[in-house]
Amino acid sequence: MIEAKLSRIGRYAVIASLVVADACLSAHTAAAQAPAAASNPVGVWRGTSLCRVRPSPCHDEIVVYRITRVNASDSLSLDARKIVNGQEEEMGILGCRAAGSSSQVTCTMSNGVWRFTIRGDSLVGELRLPDNRKYRDVATARSH
Repeated sequence: MIEAKLSRIGRYAVIASLVVADACLSAHTAAAQAPAAASNPVGVWRGTSLCRVRPSPCHDEIVVYRITRVNASDSLSLDARKIVNGQEEEMGILGCRAAGSSSQVTCTMSNGVWRFTIRGDSLVGELRLPDNRKYRDVATARSH
């Protein structure tokens, strides 16, 4: 009888050890995959776009960027909006390219180049004019 109880306890200990090992392995795998998911530019980003050239027609803005994938794996669409009187107003849609495991995003326009970097749940960037002057600084966070 005692041997049967010990045998049963031993089986439970083995099962419990396997469950704990599986949970640890799953957590380690999820943590290893988290940086890849976090560097994904696709999603909604909210934050600020601040002017760096004064005087200019530029205004500091609260922005919302909606980034989606386009046909090619490195092609992105950035739908840029600003908040005015509590409402989103369209500013335009940019065609962009992802590079460096998608943590770098570049959007080229005729009057400048936007460059963004993704670090975890933040997307930071700048707009540089053709003469390389910094025109805007952007700091946003992923919106969940």
